[in-house]
Amino acid sequence: MGKTTLINLIKQELGDTITVFNLDNYYLPKDQQVRDENGVINFDLPSALDTERIKNDLQKLRNGESIEQEVYVFNNPNKDRKKITLEPSSILIIEGLFVMHYDFVREQLDYSVYISAPQDLQLRRRLKRDMEERNYTKEDILYQWNKHVLPSYESFLLPYKEKADLIINNAEEFDSNVKVLLNVIHNCTQLQEN
Repeated sequence: MGKTTLINLIKQELGDTITVFNLDNYYLPKDQQVRDENGVINFDLPSALDTERIKNDLQKLRNGESIEQEVYVFNNPNKDRKKITLEPSSILIIEGLFVMHYDFVREQLDYSVYISAPQDLQLRRRLKRDMEERNYTKEDILYQWNKHVLPSYESFLLPYKEKADLIINNAEEFDSNVKVLLNVIHNCTQLQEN
């Protein structure tokens, strides 16, 4: 349970009134990624994403234009890379690790949410997800966790925690702040309708 689970809860509640803009779909090709001292690609840096495409696509959505994204499949070559079309809607949710880190994204936010969970739980979830869905070995996951994920978290994510409008605790289940978030979104849609 993480960002995607929260997005799915919001979709269940609000349906087609939202557009979800997922930063995961903007990873640069592997040959353009930074490698660490051991030659392992570090996907956990803000430079791993194509910020120019993000800027352009966000601007198009804000201008009322639809955009096309290729869904990123991480390290799973068995999955087809499908394309999706995003249509502009009354509510745009931007999902991803570096939403708050990129100035050009953060400045466009009306409301920001930080999802927090204990690190041991994050690691357990990552091991399960990355072995089952992303074709990584346990050794690869632990290497990335220690060498890439934690340093990136401390440098590029944690500094924005206290700057978020809402912090949602995601331990075993989401805390009651999910209801707060849904109320905020409902209020925004009502203001736009009036």
